[in-house]
Amino acid sequence: MPILLKLPPQRIALGLLLLMSASVLIFGGTQLLPGNVAETILGQWDTTEAPANLPRDLGLEESPVNRYFD
Repeated sequence: MPILLKLPPQRIALGLLLLMSASVLIFGGTQLLPGNVAETILGQWDTTEAPANLPRDLGLEESPVNRYFD
């Protein structure tokens, strides 16, 4: 098989692998950060029921695998 026919599929496959790896690393890094996302988003407008509702609304109660694929 000529090199010109083999090179583009290899480049596409490596590009997809790179994008998937970067996506997993960024998602994993954000999961390791300390703090509560709901408290950070709400800030000073925090009410009594808002911190309980926001994680559910954002889907933060699901497993990390489900959140990644959602």
